[in-house]
Amino acid sequence: MLTGEKLGQAIAEAIELKGVSKKEVAEHFEVRPPSIQDWVNRGTISKDKLPKLWSYFADVVQPAHWGLPDYPPGTTADNSKHGENVIQVIDDTPPPGYVRLQHLSVRPSMGPGSHMDEAVQIVRHLDVLESWVRKKIGTVNPERIKIMTGNGHSMKPTIQDEDLVFVDMGQRTIDAQGIYVIDVYNRLLLKKALILSDGTLILRSDNTEDYPDEERIDLRKASECINIAGKVLAWWTMKH
Repeated sequence: MLTGEKLGQAIAEAIELKGVSKKEVAEHFEVRPPSIQDWVNRGTISKDKLPKLWSYFADVVQPAHWGLPDYPPGTTADNSKHGENVIQVIDDTPPPGYVRLQHLSVRPSMGPGSHMDEAVQIVRHLDVLESWVRKKIGTVNPERIKIMTGNGHSMKPTIQDEDLVFVDMGQRTIDAQGIYVIDVYNRLLLKKALILSDGTLILRSDNTEDYPDEERIDLRKASECINIAGKVLAWWTMKH
């Protein structure tokens, strides 16, 4: 955990990234503006306000910004960009009106592809507002939805690097053009995909400036090497 001037610098950077004024920060924390200036200049913020600090800026910075490997157990890191849509789990059961989803360790690549070298693990559970889930996934059973962290830049500006993607793991076929998580020759990709009438799988990127080429795969010859892990139904941009 950063302290002193380094913590103050981290606070100043987070304020700039969030695009708020010190006065707005002071109002959120219910302190006087000079206190925020002290935080920035010397990093003199009381320990009891640290969880709220992490929560307030969780939409623009990650735990590493504060010198943390992750947020400590027993604290929350609400993504304020999404209001009350998500809370990090600290209880055994989700609050009323929320759905508990698994955040998996796997990081599908928005680039050349990441190799599946390690077993998939559950990193944490997130409680997501049920009304938001229903709005985004429709009639899909929420138990089929898993959260993954996208890695790379090929799907910009639609999906950014480090965005959280909500994947319907029950969708194991490409029934229509959309964004899918696909295992291609043991490369886990997050791409826009469609299948032509002749059985050709086409993988495309939204960032055509840096990734102009599309990948074409003849499923009649390579179907055993292709596995549809799921369809991306929604995503959250976690930083800019």
